[in-house]
Amino acid sequence: MRVNFLCVSCSKENVYVPGEPWEEFACEHCGAAIHLGVSPSITQGGGVDACIVCGKELFYVQKDFNRTLGCALLLVGAVTSVFTYGLSLVAAAAVDWVLYYRLSEVTVCYFCNSLYRGFAPNPKHKGYDLSIGELVEWDVRAGPR
Repeated sequence: MRVNFLCVSCSKENVYVPGEPWEEFACEHCGAAIHLGVSPSITQGGGVDACIVCGKELFYVQKDFNRTLGCALLLVGAVTSVFTYGLSLVAAAAVDWVLYYRLSEVTVCYFCNSLYRGFAPNPKHKGYDLSIGELVEWDVRAGPR
């Protein structure tokens, strides 16, 4: 289990592992103090109920797969399909299908995009909803009130 999130100061990725001290967490890159609000559910390895970075309770789930790698796989399949009469595109689709069913899911915060890997699934968290994503983006752009 681990949480990946970006530092507010330098925008570089940090990792928090439940069980580590979180009261005086500092950025691994710039040393800036990062206030984490770790809930008991997260420290005990339960489901994700509140974001440790922003404190919000709005999450979605997605497959834990590198999008760049997925696009590269599809591109290679499409480019080589000219020479293989479409078989490489079928092979790329088959690899994509296998990966989809074999890879685990990751929970993502709508507000700060923190990734929660290895936690128990929360039945309240569904796939990405574009209408919620747009409302969150509008709220984030509006800034503090």
